[in-house]
Amino acid sequence: MKKTTLFFSVALLAFSAQASATGCMANIQKNGLNVGTSPDYPPYESLDANNNIIGYDIDLINAIGKKLGVKVNVVGQGFDGLIPALISKKIDLIAAGMTITEERKKSVSFTLPYVNTQNVILVRKENLQIASAKSLNGKSVGVQIGSAQEKLAQGIQGANVKSFNLYTDVAVALQTRQIDSMIVAKPVAAKFLQTYPDLRMTGVLNKIESGMAIRKDCTDLTNRVNAALIEMRKSGEMDKLAAKWLK
Repeated sequence: MKKTTLFFSVALLAFSAQASATGCMANIQKNGLNVGTSPDYPPYESLDANNNIIGYDIDLINAIGKKLGVKVNVVGQGFDGLIPALISKKIDLIAAGMTITEERKKSVSFTLPYVNTQNVILVRKENLQIASAKSLNGKSVGVQIGSAQEKLAQGIQGANVKSFNLYTDVAVALQTRQIDSMIVAKPVAAKFLQTYPDLRMTGVLNKIESGMAIRKDCTDLTNRVNAALIEMRKSGEMDKLAAKWLK
């Protein structure tokens, strides 16, 4: 897994941004850091046998919480409801393998990117010819509602986009021949390949970066999380988490 090279190139700029007049850390220190995620996106987040939310994002935000000296409360919900929940102050931060996009930046702020990867195509083993955006013309493509992959698929000429509430549902639909293909981030594709042996990864579509989303008025929280990410990068903690979950 390639790690983003932007940590040190933009870190000083991000960390030097001035905090807002009110900020959010005082309330978080009092009540804890409420984190929203969608636990259907392994290895970033998923449910274990006991319905506990686990994954790379969960370990990462718990480590950040320790550095901030705050309790972390993780709340699972549908992916498409995460940004509305953040804006309405039901949660303080989104940790959900969320792709940083210009459209999302209009509504929320992002931390420094902590994963740099690609969107890829997954198909069943008998459909290896579906390996590029052009080859998706006339094919059904599964994605998650509200995801950057949904937006990407909707821009592919001739693709018949099928949106699902959960990415785990997309994988099942592909395995059971309800759809011809799916678009998903490469680490998630690799995890689904372990679960569904009839699936294959055939093509790379575009590069993406993932970041944690925070309300625009919470500049103090963004700065603190960025500082923690920089510290974890320098100490090797990020590499250890990546080795555990993303390789």
